[in-house]
Amino acid sequence: MSRRGLGLPLPKTVPGRRRLTATLVVLGAGLTGYLTTCIAYPRPLFGRDHAVARVVGLPVSEAEQQLAAQGFKVEIEGEEPDPEVPAGAVLAQDPPPDLVVPEGTIVTLTRSGGPSPVPVPDVIEFETELATRVVLAAGLRLGDVDSVPSATPAGVVVATRPAAGTMVPGSTIDLVVSQGPVAVEVPNVVGLTRAQATARLAAAGFRLGRAIRAEGRRGDPNIVLEQRPAGGERTTPGSRVDLIFGENP
Repeated sequence: MSRRGLGLPLPKTVPGRRRLTATLVVLGAGLTGYLTTCIAYPRPLFGRDHAVARVVGLPVSEAEQQLAAQGFKVEIEGEEPDPEVPAGAVLAQDPPPDLVVPEGTIVTLTRSGGPSPVPVPDVIEFETELATRVVLAAGLRLGDVDSVPSATPAGVVVATRPAAGTMVPGSTIDLVVSQGPVAVEVPNVVGLTRAQATARLAAAGFRLGRAIRAEGRRGDPNIVLEQRPAGGERTTPGSRVDLIFGENP
């Protein structure tokens, strides 16, 4: 309503009228802002405002209780995977934390589904350092690194827990690494025939090496006079054992 309608005299000077116009513009802008806020956040005329609590990362049930205690309404809107926020915790909130809004405002929460399942990478026969980089690059965490005796060279991965290809949601992956072959005792085959010696060596996990004729040593050419490595020595399975035979008398 104008000053004339209110029965108030109009300013007689131009500067006075300009001040009046500016005052009316400011009042109109303030009224527009207030009406916009009332439409966006309906509330009683004399309600109280509060800063929205930060609930990201909290369990959804705890977040609901905390927001309700502030006088807000809570709605859960969907679930999204996230590699960091645990499943069942709040991933996002709207309005954001610390924004001052009226009581009764609806705060929308997005629930975290936890990390998306990814397959365990196949790192068998990788060296430990390379296997570790591959596991981390896949978004997984490195767990225990165990070592076991194996024919595989030392420091090479022979297994993973869980096995390669298993779908896991950001889990910890254990590596099983080879200690290298374990030395075992070479059987004594001196005095046996060549066929007997070969069979006994094979049963112990060894292979026949060279068959050597010992010059100047008399004996049955089919009987083992000596072996290298000697019986009782320890070496890795799969190694070759050389046999020495005598010459005909």
